[in-house]
Amino acid sequence: MILVVGHKNPDSDSICSALVATELLRARGLDAMPIRQGEINRETQHILEVASAELPELRTSVAGEKIWLVDYSDLAQAPDDVSEAEILGIVDHHRLGDVMTINPMEAWIWPVGCTNTVLFNMFKIEGHEIRPQIAKLMMSAILSDTVGFASPTCTQKDKDAVEELAQIADVCNIDSFIKDLLIAKTNIEGLSASELVEKDLKGYPFNGRNVVVGQVELATLEQVDGMIDALELDLERRCVEDNLAFAAVMLTDITTAKTRLLYKGEWAEKLTHHECDGMLMMENTLSRKKQGWPWLQTELA
Repeated sequence: MILVVGHKNPDSDSICSALVATELLRARGLDAMPIRQGEINRETQHILEVASAELPELRTSVAGEKIWLVDYSDLAQAPDDVSEAEILGIVDHHRLGDVMTINPMEAWIWPVGCTNTVLFNMFKIEGHEIRPQIAKLMMSAILSDTVGFASPTCTQKDKDAVEELAQIADVCNIDSFIKDLLIAKTNIEGLSASELVEKDLKGYPFNGRNVVVGQVELATLEQVDGMIDALELDLERRCVEDNLAFAAVMLTDITTAKTRLLYKGEWAEKLTHHECDGMLMMENTLSRKKQGWPWLQTELA
């Protein structure tokens, strides 16, 4: 049995990738099962309902198992006991992380907007049939990760994949499909400050220390106007409890591409030359992967 596992604090691409990669491995004649490392968000729940797909089993231990990693290759985002598992494959669209293996493995890492774009092309290369349910999962993940093609991470390969997948999934109105997806993506009603930070939080090892950067995608920044103090307190708490050098959350208005960056930690002083105190407005910033985190790396170096 091969366990297919996405990253901690799973987003839609992580969950859909686990389901889709499992389908691919089964098409190869292998025994595989998707798992997840955490609770899903409202957008992912919407996608699973639209596709009539089952939620992967919650499982955080993979010791002694054969596994595939999807949507990441950083150990900080893997199960805590991943060193006791055998990694057979990786499918991802981020930078190459710090995963090390004893034996050769299969790796597909492409500079595209979504892991499911890579998986879509793997299906095509290997000649496997794509069922309508799987097509709907893949196109949903691609549209989520590229924010309806608006993100700078989006490539022509992502657009081509969605066009073909929409036909398979019998989705006639892609614009309407995107609208419903983005409504679910930006629904934060009733969530606490801690839940917002945790919503899409990723850890990165950097210069010998640990850093976390979260992102909350919003229809308007006014949605969090009354929560700034609570969000900052939560970032401070994480720095203390988890011994983090830096903790940040990107509050991103997906309609204007403006991001309000909140940050705390001992490395926060590295950003003081921007004449800000724990808060920075970033124009034309939609993507953590291509814009937020790369910029932060240069600032924190």
